[in-house]
Amino acid sequence: MDKLKIKSTRTTPQVDFDPVTGMLEIEGSVILEDANNFFTEIFIWVDTYSDDKSKPIVMRFRLYYYNTSSSKRIFALMRKLDGLFQKGYNVKIVWEYEQGDDDSMQDCEGYKRYLTLPIEMKEYEPTN
Repeated sequence: MDKLKIKSTRTTPQVDFDPVTGMLEIEGSVILEDANNFFTEIFIWVDTYSDDKSKPIVMRFRLYYYNTSSSKRIFALMRKLDGLFQKGYNVKIVWEYEQGDDDSMQDCEGYKRYLTLPIEMKEYEPTN
């Protein structure tokens, strides 16, 4: 299986999914009117990723900004990963949020209520 790499733009995040390491990363802003189109390729990649349940999968989100339609797709991706976890896959999510970004922290807390997989929340300091 090939890596999934998508370069960031002003309205889309960088995506770097590596099937060898099991590290799946989405970083940047997600400001899309139609987030479904952007996330379709990501969902397909996850659906075809691996049959090896023992191989660790770490999904790292570091989102600077996301709008409502994008947050729905982000949560749908989390649910898809939660489905793998419930089938016995070794999956966890790392949700990184900027120091003082209470909205992002609270969003993740809200997502956690509906998911069973481990979610690690990490605060980071802005680089600017």
